Amino acid sequence: MKRYHLELERTKRVHQLHLHLAHASDAAFDCVCEFQVGRFRKRKAFGCGRSRCLLCHFEKIFSIPSIRDRVRIQRFIDSREDDWAGE
Repeated sequence: MKRYHLELERTKRVHQLHLHLAHASDAAFDCVCEFQVGRFRKRKAFGCGRSRCLLCHFEKIFSIPSIRDRVRIQRFIDSREDDWAGE
C-alpha cells in the first residue's frame, strides 16, 4: 500500500493526460480506461511495452546517457581534476 500512496499523484496525472489526449472530443465516451485510474501506474500511457522499440526507447538503443549518468560522469571528471590539482 505504501507504493500506491507514493505514486497516487503521478497515477492521477498520467490518467488525466490519457483521457485528455485519447478522448479529446467533447462528446461523452465509453471506454474501459475511463474509470481505471491505476491502469497506467507502472508504464507510460502511450508506450508500446516493447523494450527495443525505437520510438519509446531511443535513448537506450543509441546509448544516450540519462541525466543521472551525466551527473555521475561529471562528478568523476571533477574528482579526477581535484586529484591532479592537489599534487
